[in-house]
Amino acid sequence: MKDEATTLTQTETQDLLRRFAAPLGDYASTSPARKDGAAFMVRTLWQATIAGPEMEEETWKAFREIGGVPEEDLKAIQDCYYQKMKPVVNENQLIALRRRYRLKRRQT
Repeated sequence: MKDEATTLTQTETQDLLRRFAAPLGDYASTSPARKDGAAFMVRTLWQATIAGPEMEEETWKAFREIGGVPEEDLKAIQDCYYQKMKPVVNENQLIALRRRYRLKRRQT
């Protein structure tokens, strides 16, 4: 792979997304409804990962308040995200993804 901080190809980005999504594979494989739910969670968590901690917090809030995800389930999703999904993407890849999607983080 070339200098990840500079750019990621479409193929590299898709591969990274597949690796990011892999921890939800077993959950998704049990039914079509779970597959759709897992796909939604992957897209949402992928966007939150790229956008940063503020978006992660908003995502958890939306899952809880809008999605009605019970606290116990939310904790399991958070554990999977922080322990298995998010670590797949390193800092250089995050920079490249933010460039790819033209995302600028808000300065605090």
